[in-house]
Amino acid sequence: MRILDNSSSTHENGGGAKIKLTINEKILLHLLENHRAQDEREAPQSITQRGIADSVGIRWNHVPRAVTKLKKLDYVFERLSHIEGKTRRQKAYFLTDEGLLSARNMRERVMDWEVYLVQPDGQRVKIRLSKVNSLLKTQFSPMRLISCISDEGTIDAEELLESPSEAPPASAPRVFHVSGEIAWPEELVGREPELKKITDWLSGTEYGTAVIYGSIGIGKSALMAKIVQDFRGQKHTFWFQMAEENTQRDILGPMTDFLVKIGNSSLSSYLNTNDSVSLSQALKLFEKDMSGQEVLFAFDNYYKAGEDVVDLFSGLSTMASKSGSLKIVINAMDTTPFYCRFYDKGDIKKRKIAEMTLKGLDMESCKLLLEAPKIEHDSL
Repeated sequence: MRILDNSSSTHENGGGAKIKLTINEKILLHLLENHRAQDEREAPQSITQRGIADSVGIRWNHVPRAVTKLKKLDYVFERLSHIEGKTRRQKAYFLTDEGLLSARNMRERVMDWEVYLVQPDGQRVKIRLSKVNSLLKTQFSPMRLISCISDEGTIDAEELLESPSEAPPASAPRVFHVSGEIAWPEELVGREPELKKITDWLSGTEYGTAVIYGSIGIGKSALMAKIVQDFRGQKHTFWFQMAEENTQRDILGPMTDFLVKIGNSSLSSYLNTNDSVSLSQALKLFEKDMSGQEVLFAFDNYYKAGEDVVDLFSGLSTMASKSGSLKIVINAMDTTPFYCRFYDKGDIKKRKIAEMTLKGLDMESCKLLLEAPKIEHDSL
């Protein structure tokens, strides 16, 4: 590994030595802890300028300058990314292959440092950094451990244990998977009643599937994106943007990728080992993978669907009507042919499927959308 800013970094071995990292080395370790974010549709805030700054202890607007040398060494690259909870893309930072190797080598060397650990009972022991978590029965990250090392090479266990955010999570984080495109609405004007009604449907125990109909450009996708935005912290959430040529397998493939992220791979194994797929068997395995999971599936732009896709949606909606944990929301053109609809009036009467047709905005909402609240009626 190439040494970064060697003049300001002391890496002496042995307890009691001053063992500090430079800002660039801390950035490498921080990005290593967040390396999996590179494959996510939405990046965590931890790899934005502000997230990096909070972790390594510098001002957020100094991050671009701080990573200049890392980029010149081809350890780090930056790109505009969708960020969790944000409507606009921001700069995010990721490790290159060489940066990943360098950061891993540095972490191995750092975790081999010897420090003095002052335990809660006051006993002082000499220990390798890699053994601290085992002794205290904790799961602190290397960055957190390093931040608690004093200039004399000592870690105070009580200070370390004051960080509840590093404790093992009570439950696994919610998975959010996007296949296609999704545009977050910066503001949803005039759709509060519709949003509340659909939210109530999806939060209740009766309806398993909600279908939103409307003409082109009326705001179906924006409304559904807002619903997904509100639910994704509560449920594992899957968004799929459909196209007319989609086959059953085109849809099942991304769905299995999503289920694998949750930790269930029965359907994935079946699709990977069978060229010809039985829908009944696929749905059976899907139901197995879904067992015990709180999940929302959102399908954007359902319109003309082939017979096998209609059959798939029919099976999924039937499953959702029996499960309190699986919910489905779909938006569709109001001109969707009858033979492409995967349910009938009986499903609506039995309160398995909920339907909504979006109409145009009222006059007051139009004024808000135009940002012209005092516009005269004739001009509007």
